[in-house]
Amino acid sequence: MSSEELLNFLETTGAHRFGLCMFAPAIMAPAANRMLNEAYGDSGDNLSVPMGKIGNGNLLRYRAGNYSAADLLSTKNTIDVLERIPGAVLLITAAGVGSQERETLGLLEHGRTQRFTERSHSFYSFAQEHLDAERINDASGVIEEFSDIVITLQAQILTQRTPPQLLLRTPWEAIFQEIMQDPSKLFRFTKDPRSFEEFIADTYRLDGYDVELTPRSNDGGVDVIATKSGFGAIKIFDQAKAYSEERTVSANDVRAAYGVLSMARDTSKVVITTTSDFAPRVYKEFSPFMPTRLELRHGQNLIDWLKEVGQK
Repeated sequence: MSSEELLNFLETTGAHRFGLCMFAPAIMAPAANRMLNEAYGDSGDNLSVPMGKIGNGNLLRYRAGNYSAADLLSTKNTIDVLERIPGAVLLITAAGVGSQERETLGLLEHGRTQRFTERSHSFYSFAQEHLDAERINDASGVIEEFSDIVITLQAQILTQRTPPQLLLRTPWEAIFQEIMQDPSKLFRFTKDPRSFEEFIADTYRLDGYDVELTPRSNDGGVDVIATKSGFGAIKIFDQAKAYSEERTVSANDVRAAYGVLSMARDTSKVVITTTSDFAPRVYKEFSPFMPTRLELRHGQNLIDWLKEVGQK
């Protein structure tokens, strides 16, 4: 059954409101929330109920869920969003309260929709019956029973044994919190420089830029392209260098980066962002170009920038 056919069926019921039981993998919940907020035109926390499930291999799997009452248009918007979220599940019922059993009307799962007949569910009964999941009231006591929990997104390893309070945060937020608690965690990026490029790209995006993350290879000496349009428009080339504490960015590295800028007439400046620092003579040699054409963002500068973005 297509989503359009399901919506046509819901319209024939003559109901003005429907109950939406929404679930998504916890790591996808922030993205789903943002997309739902855009669709609804509000700023609600649509997926905020932590749910746990014990799957194969004693792995504690986390979902985020919630119940919402919605009109037909909001129901359509919810389907449109959750169809694009991997692992999302949406149960549509007759309107009521999430804890009350109501007639079940339709189901979206694995991007496919179907109708239910002669069935009724509440938010919690469906979660337990269909997803084998229950609400976690105190995740801290449960998570310690399991080990080697790793959250990944876009090949980023965020953390092992992630504290429960971070489970519903985005990858950027989880990494940000770790760095704020222990700035030396920046150097973990040396094991996966591509993750550092992705993290820097996400930081620019959260700071209000339109962002392009260049390919892993043949990037022309540019890792991230960040632009802002309109009055005071700016275009930045960023080279992200995940270096160990002992390794500094050399003058030759900076000369090469500035050379890339000189070949791009529509670009405002080049930024070199590193987890480490720059060789001492770099600052003196390139001071005539700083900061309008060249910006050297060393580890502490990077942490200060993260704090500014995090406050937003």
